[in-house]
Amino acid sequence: MPRPRTPLLDRRRIGAGALRVADEQGALSIPALARELGVAPSALYHHVSGREEIVALMREELTREAGPDDWDPSQPWEPSLEAWARSYRAAFAAHPGAVPLLATAPLAEPFMHAKYERVAALLLAAGFAAGQVMPLINALENFILGSALDLVAPPVMVSDVARETAPHLSAVLDGTPADHRRAELAFDTGLRALLTGFRALLPR
Repeated sequence: MPRPRTPLLDRRRIGAGALRVADEQGALSIPALARELGVAPSALYHHVSGREEIVALMREELTREAGPDDWDPSQPWEPSLEAWARSYRAAFAAHPGAVPLLATAPLAEPFMHAKYERVAALLLAAGFAAGQVMPLINALENFILGSALDLVAPPVMVSDVARETAPHLSAVLDGTPADHRRAELAFDTGLRALLTGFRALLPR
């Protein structure tokens, strides 16, 4: 039989398929990925060495979907870091099921190292000490990943509150949006608080 003009499988298809599986199932397995792509599990190993490389392909696909970084490291560090945080959150919010997997896998890919290099250079140029930079990045990432999951959480996360027994909570909930604005407001508030706190940590 003639060979198909378009290969059934390539590295980009594997990365995109793995993101779909993680989104739908909240986990990733080789058999599930093979079913998603319509191939035998053994076919995957013609293109990848194993699970770690598949996770790397997922990150690469996520980065491709997010597009180029749109923040300028020559600008002041606060607006630049805010722009990075917002783009990072938007990328993960598109694939919330993949967040636990990608967030717990070490970053071994050179293209990811290049992204972190820009952020590290930004913070060092701002005057932060070398020992502060990774804790600052990790703290911001932790917040971003949680915020990405919050975007796909129910609009109302605290419900059925009895006003008689929890009057203060009821009062603040009265002013809390009951739609997607709740997550947006929480992200904006938290990001501003983090950046304000980072500023206070700058060495004098």
